[in-house]
Amino acid sequence: MSGFVAVLRKDLRLEVRSGESTIALVALSLLILVVLVFALDPVGGVRGAGIAAGALWVAMIFAGVIGSTRALHAERDNGCIRALILSPLDRGALYVAKLTAAFIFMAIAETAAVVLMVLFFNLDFDARLLRLAPVIALGALGFSALSTLLAAIAGRIRAGDLLLPLLAVPMFVPALIAGVKASGAALTGAPFGAIAQWLKILVAFDVIFLAAGYLLFEHVVGED
Repeated sequence: MSGFVAVLRKDLRLEVRSGESTIALVALSLLILVVLVFALDPVGGVRGAGIAAGALWVAMIFAGVIGSTRALHAERDNGCIRALILSPLDRGALYVAKLTAAFIFMAIAETAAVVLMVLFFNLDFDARLLRLAPVIALGALGFSALSTLLAAIAGRIRAGDLLLPLLAVPMFVPALIAGVKASGAALTGAPFGAIAQWLKILVAFDVIFLAAGYLLFEHVVGED
């Protein structure tokens, strides 16, 4: 736990000093939502809520790719990743620390994205947003777990930043479908049972991504 806390505290301290990742994620989410608003011509009612949910998850995925890349970017650039690998720090703890940092960056960006979504798509600030919170949290956790593992792989190859979205998005599609359906149901005020069936799918994929990342990170982060 001490190693996990030390790495996470370092990442968060760097982010507080610079704000690069958070600003980039919020700006990207804003840009994506603005483009989708002009492209989709949102309307009210159930259809408008469904479009808003889809736009929110598109913003989350692309923001998550950047967040996970930034979580490992500093160590790759200055060679500190080798020192972390050679240290007594358990590589599973290193993965969890990087995952937690990416999740925090995504959570901040998604909070801003939800506010922008409500404004751009003419929705109401009411209790439906509280029902949306667990859906977004589960989606951000699962995507952070997957993209952190894939970012460790992409960081070792040429043009890895371009390859990361091509790897992460197709693997996340089943969870993406469940997240959009659950978000749409939450925004339209559907009964909790309609949301719960999609939440179970998100929880299942989160468990798969977290377990796979924890077990495989040791093998993909090491240097030959």
